Amino acid sequence: MRGPVYMAAWVVLGLLAGCRHTQGEGVKAERPKWMPPEGDCPRGALLQMERLGLKPGDKVPVIVDAIQDHPGPARYNYSFVIALPREDGEKKLPGARIGGRLYVTKHRVFGRYDRIFLPESGAMSVPFCGVLLDARWDRDGEGLIAYPSPMKGFSVVQDNTGIIQVVDRYP
Repeated sequence: MRGPVYMAAWVVLGLLAGCRHTQGEGVKAERPKWMPPEGDCPRGALLQMERLGLKPGDKVPVIVDAIQDHPGPARYNYSFVIALPREDGEKKLPGARIGGRLYVTKHRVFGRYDRIFLPESGAMSVPFCGVLLDARWDRDGEGLIAYPSPMKGFSVVQDNTGIIQVVDRYP
């Protein structure tokens, strides 16, 4: 008689241990303090991107800041920028400019892009939702790898290119 009760107790304990294990898996890792906060896309961005043939996950190679359209290292600070889509990408946006904000830490440069200026719209823009990625080695959505600059508030990156990944929410 003791055998089946003893066995049933182990089964119950095993199930409880299993339940605790699955509860722990659902907990998200704590967000690093140096990352910008999560956020929603601008209203109407998904509709406008669909009209342009863009969907979440698409990647647009860009010059990160039109002002620094030169080969070699670039220096960025927390500011509004206009990115220039490059011609070598699979997603073609001829004549378009993508506007957004750079967030700079000592070791990363993040980009959150929220509007796209189209050649046919003149000075007007339509909502957009994209984040800056580093195509060479950083595939984790945490921006460009950067180095501290001697100038206060700036970071330096190896070159002025990156990829804007279309998203449906800012990570």
